[in-house]
Amino acid sequence: MKIHSLPKLKEILLNTLEQGSETGIVTHENPDGDGIGAALALQEILLTLNLKSDIILEEKIPEVYRFLNAESRTIVYDKDLSYKTLIVLDCHEHERLGSCEPLITKAENIIVIDHHIENNVIESDYFIDSAKVAVGAIIFLLFQEEIFQMNKKSALYVAEAVYLSIINDTDNFINSNVDEETFQVCAQLMELGLDPGSITKLFLLNKTPAEMRYVGGILNTIKEFCHGKVVFLNSTSKMLEQNKLDAKADYKILRWVKGMKNVEVVGYFSETSSGKYKLSLRSVSVNVNIIAGKFGGGGHKKASGCSLEGNLAEVEELVLTEIKKQLK
Repeated sequence: MKIHSLPKLKEILLNTLEQGSETGIVTHENPDGDGIGAALALQEILLTLNLKSDIILEEKIPEVYRFLNAESRTIVYDKDLSYKTLIVLDCHEHERLGSCEPLITKAENIIVIDHHIENNVIESDYFIDSAKVAVGAIIFLLFQEEIFQMNKKSALYVAEAVYLSIINDTDNFINSNVDEETFQVCAQLMELGLDPGSITKLFLLNKTPAEMRYVGGILNTIKEFCHGKVVFLNSTSKMLEQNKLDAKADYKILRWVKGMKNVEVVGYFSETSSGKYKLSLRSVSVNVNIIAGKFGGGGHKKASGCSLEGNLAEVEELVLTEIKKQLK
């Protein structure tokens, strides 16, 4: 059932959770700062309401989230896990849940909260508002009254988790999804004691020399198409090995090419294994959600992704063909 308002979402959520059953919180595969931040914020809010929940991820959470004690607050998926109630954050499609997807079939109650473009929604009670800047912001607006009644420590934790989600999905307020409500929410987070600069440094900066060498190697692969309107760049498993890094080093790579002069579409091909690539698309003018959708992916109009198989030249040609159709 589609939920059309935040008050109704809150009513359904609390009525479901008050039944006292075990609750699981999941987000999409390769979770980002919005999915993680929203999950951590919601977990803390529910805890203050005496409602226990587990955050389940496909694998151990990246170190970049250590400042929120995220490792001790999350668990890794196991096939024996099951929850009567499952809350799905920052995605609404079966295929985007990765190895956590079997939890859907085991759950009696499923509540989805998302802000991506609606497509193939999991059978559930779901709230999707693509106008919202981040799911973390939705969680804040949903429980605003309760958050301001929390003790200072818990309220600050929620504020930092929500701010993480916002700077992730706005790319530190650069993206066009930033609106008046975004700054209103952030102002209220500061009332709770948030220090924005410290979170930005911990999450978006704080890179090692090896990570910066890796970024440099990726930038060195830049190729131009369509008279400079399209740019592709890529990374390989070998590049990670050379710098003694893992796939988590890919996170936020596209920040380094944002705002290139006269470029309308950027495609980043990250090799996940031999002959397999994860594609991230960004654009200021083209609906890249349509392009990603051609390959079974999706996301937002200006930021989407998908998975592809083939050698690099083949997958680049496939994607470039679809981009050219949208540029016309």
